[in-house]
Amino acid sequence: MRAALSALRPRQWTKNLLVFAGLIFSGRFSDPESVRIAVLTFAAFCLVSSAGYLVNDVVDRELDRQHPEKRHRAIASGRLSVSLALILACALLVLGGGAAWAAGIGALGSLAFYAANQGFYVLLARSVPILDVFVIAIGFLIRAVAGAVALSVTISPWLLLCTLMLALFLGFCKRRHELQLESNARPSLEGYSLTVTDQFIAITAACTVLTYSLYAIQSETAQHHAGLYLTIPFPLFGVFRYLQLVHAKGEGGNPDETLIRDPWIAGTVLAWIAVALLVMSDRLGGLL
Repeated sequence: MRAALSALRPRQWTKNLLVFAGLIFSGRFSDPESVRIAVLTFAAFCLVSSAGYLVNDVVDRELDRQHPEKRHRAIASGRLSVSLALILACALLVLGGGAAWAAGIGALGSLAFYAANQGFYVLLARSVPILDVFVIAIGFLIRAVAGAVALSVTISPWLLLCTLMLALFLGFCKRRHELQLESNARPSLEGYSLTVTDQFIAITAACTVLTYSLYAIQSETAQHHAGLYLTIPFPLFGVFRYLQLVHAKGEGGNPDETLIRDPWIAGTVLAWIAVALLVMSDRLGGLL
């Protein structure tokens, strides 16, 4: 049971929190029905993403056994059999589809796109440098869009671009960490070098901050909610802190664990959420 649970990678469910972006930035977080739909969409993505992790680990089990960290994964280490992992993946797909259906046709359609994107990654993209990170980033983008589509709300193009740039930033940081480990467990690493990866990281870091700043200043949401610009320092600090962890401490291999373990990153995210909620509820209007 413990091996099966670890193979689901519950810590990586934090990535699916992106589905709540539509709920927060539409200002509908006080509406019970909207919250119900968002929670069901989140649950659906958690279940289906875990199914994807299981399938990916089955396909990569031989390569993972050569990796200094991934060799401890449940399937690579033999603690979870391939047959049981595939059965569990199918069950999760069915449960995830059911949760998405309960959330609405928009959530179900988005989930189908996400599953197809995961399949494309496992079958082809993971072996192609740069494309591998882009396909992963598109998965993040689908999560953000899914939360908005499920609620039938629009989401700013600037916020979508920011999501894409942030996902690319985290993805290239992860590739940099793998290069430092000098591991050959990922075929696409042959197309990367520390020099070019550092350039990718610098570009996407700058674009992340720029696109979020434009969202917080020029988007339609910003026009309706004075003070959204007050949230800009939080992603700026978060990106700087993450760059410090990557370049000064050699981290960046597990963004989901960094979010939980690093108090500065975790505190910044919580503060950003708190201020964003206050701004979207217009409770700061009298102070601006």
